[in-house]
Amino acid sequence: MKKFLILVIVLGGAIGAGFLAMRGQLPGVKTDRGDLVRKSARFLECLKFKEFGEAAAFHSPEDLKKNKDIPKLLENFFMVPHENLDIQDISIDFIEFDSTGNLAKVKTTTTVRMLNKDESRNAESMLYWKKDGDQWFLDLRTTLERGMGRMP
Repeated sequence: MKKFLILVIVLGGAIGAGFLAMRGQLPGVKTDRGDLVRKSARFLECLKFKEFGEAAAFHSPEDLKKNKDIPKLLENFFMVPHENLDIQDISIDFIEFDSTGNLAKVKTTTTVRMLNKDESRNAESMLYWKKDGDQWFLDLRTTLERGMGRMP
């Protein structure tokens, strides 16, 4: 009986570690999916705390050189003046990769509260990422033109 219990515990631990490694949440294990979860959540967290300069840094160096207004553009990511917006909850809904593994889209749902209106809504947004070498960068054109959260 003891051997069976030990076997079940070891098997459960191995399955749990494999699942966490697959999702990129095991310390020291890096996966593209885990990287995109962390970067997408951090990008939205930067918007939540009005750190638009840091949020802009998720774009490629070329995009940053070509367009110095990225922080200003991000102020209106949710199509609501940022001073009237309180971002509360951030959820990463799914990640989808293209066949090459160099492009990805991340669907997010963010609970936002409209200040002075006592109104909360869920805003969905799609973040488009492209891989350059071993790093993922937000695709400026698609994220800002088509990825903006729509307020229902």
